[in-house]
Amino acid sequence: MSSAEFQFDPIVPFLFVVNKKKEMLAAMRRLKREAGIKKFILVFPQWNGESKLPTAIRAFEKFGDLMLEVREHLAEDGIEVGWWCSPSLSVGPQPLNEQKHPFQKIIGIDGAASRTANCPLDKKYIELLSGYVQTVVKRGRPPFVFFEDDYEISNHDVVKFGCFCPLHLKRFSEQIGLGKPLSREELEAIFRRGDELSADYRKTWARLMKDSLVELADEVRAAVDEVAPQTRMALCQPGTCDFDGDITEAVARAFAGSTRPLVRLFGSDYNSDAANNFPGLSFHFLHSKQTLSNDLELIHESDPYPHSRFFFSAAKLRSLITLAMFYGFDGSQTYVTQYTDGPLEEEGYFTMVGQSRAFFSGLRRSVADFHMAGPRILYRPFAHAYRPIVGNRAPNVVAPAWASVLGRFGIPYSIKSEAGPVMVCGEDILDLSKDELMELFKGGVFLDGLAAFYLCKNGYGDLIGAEVTNPEGTFSDSIGYERLTELTPWREHTEGERMYYTNLAVTVHQDSLVFRIGDLNESAQVLSEFVDEFDQAVAPSTVLFTNRLGGRVAINAYNLHLNSSASIYNYKRKEQFRGIIEWLADKKLPVYADKDPNVFVSAQEHQESGDKMVAVFNMSLDPMPQLTLMIDALWKKKYAYCLDDDGEWISLDIKWTLESNKFKAEISRSCSTLHPLVLRFTDQQI
Repeated sequence: MSSAEFQFDPIVPFLFVVNKKKEMLAAMRRLKREAGIKKFILVFPQWNGESKLPTAIRAFEKFGDLMLEVREHLAEDGIEVGWWCSPSLSVGPQPLNEQKHPFQKIIGIDGAASRTANCPLDKKYIELLSGYVQTVVKRGRPPFVFFEDDYEISNHDVVKFGCFCPLHLKRFSEQIGLGKPLSREELEAIFRRGDELSADYRKTWARLMKDSLVELADEVRAAVDEVAPQTRMALCQPGTCDFDGDITEAVARAFAGSTRPLVRLFGSDYNSDAANNFPGLSFHFLHSKQTLSNDLELIHESDPYPHSRFFFSAAKLRSLITLAMFYGFDGSQTYVTQYTDGPLEEEGYFTMVGQSRAFFSGLRRSVADFHMAGPRILYRPFAHAYRPIVGNRAPNVVAPAWASVLGRFGIPYSIKSEAGPVMVCGEDILDLSKDELMELFKGGVFLDGLAAFYLCKNGYGDLIGAEVTNPEGTFSDSIGYERLTELTPWREHTEGERMYYTNLAVTVHQDSLVFRIGDLNESAQVLSEFVDEFDQAVAPSTVLFTNRLGGRVAINAYNLHLNSSASIYNYKRKEQFRGIIEWLADKKLPVYADKDPNVFVSAQEHQESGDKMVAVFNMSLDPMPQLTLMIDALWKKKYAYCLDDDGEWISLDIKWTLESNKFKAEISRSCSTLHPLVLRFTDQQI
């Protein structure tokens, strides 16, 4: 389907309660009639006791027969029915009481064995899972099969960093050329050291996890090809996809076989109706969309778990789908039903889908051939190899802190943009090669304190204009607050000079979250500084520097990943960071939110037509009666439009005011919480 023909056609997970067939079929028909939903995946073997018995194969046979029956009942209604294999690595008989596990269980870094998850290298388990999937496909003939996001290694009940079973230890030792296998204890000690060998071993280990998941997917695909090579099999991308070796594309292709690869990208949060986490929540699915190969079909995880508006509003679900369509996704796995015998008890979600299908369709058709604009946030899938291991948990970070900072400051970000500075925090900097670092230093780069600390530790202090150190414990105690210096020119919508250092809500200092910036190059500029309670300067907090390569560097002293306090999120910082980004790029931002806090702005441009598109999400509980954006003069066009609820572009009246080579756009349209506005600027009438 071309972009011009795109219709929003979500795939809906559905728990089919067997002893209420009539009611289940009626519910699926109602979803088709009222919301236009015509694709379902039946949930199995979750909540099926027989599937956990030694006679589990009978449960899979029955499910295959049920699927065929359901498909035949609904075929005349134009409804497609597939399978959601949930769970995946936990499928199979479970031992009773103290019986021995029939398969090798996934083992954590601390030696703990998963209670349910099976190791993908176990040949007996490979045969079992392949046989189960083949049985269901042969009997039920589903057009598509999705494998739940427990298709991973490092996130199973007690195991959060795996798999350290004898099978994996043996293969790892062979790969690195050791004569005998390392023990789990020996490998754990190396992994926790944090030196260069540790990072190399951890990357190799992660790739081994990926390879084992790919091999299992290959075997399952081969089994299905024997009976139905046309059946599409898809990966539900897990949150540990990068920690387990950047698995997404390789596993998706293995499952796909000769069909087009299909992936459901993660990007929701459970049991939460929080709005201001939107930029960080959505970062990774933008990263995946912009870095995976173009031939993959990508759909979004639009999951308001536990599927009740007591926990997750329909407005938030609509906003997530809107952003996915704005990013150019091919569709959505949309969770609108409850996994009970009353699947439509919660009417809010499917009512929203029915009312918004035209909007989603029109938006997705409109973004064809557009490209993201804004500063680039650096994200390295293997940066986890440099992060300290705490306890038995994977140090898994799927969204750099810059995503939240820029998003809440109303500054659009991108993943691959070549125009504009690069935002770097924490261990991502350690995954760059020397050549990559030198290229970075030739342009504009904004470092948080931890990234700058690592650079100085590795001998690059001269290129960032300062020495950044991890201060002694008394350093934090000496700080009273932070203040702007006279060198800070960006002060719109601010008053005074002070910013919080102490989080007054919990009366806890931000110690251990801040680094000491010292030994400044004589040409470095201090924009803000920490001061003591006698108003005496203690150390710089934000500095600018132009290095000998001609590159521009900014450093902020905070460890952004560990700081979500008022010391970061305040009006002065918003203006300071916005101005710094423009200084680093030596040009204006394309667009940003003017004064209002927690307004997430995402922007795209069409290189041939010159059209610009902007999506605006109010993440505050306060409604905005008027939206005000600051827009680069190069982005101002003759005509402005807004996408209405019917997916049509309607003319928009804007009051334009020229201010310092940028335009203030005052848009007389209200913007309520998580009710996004999508704008288009063009020189052609629509």
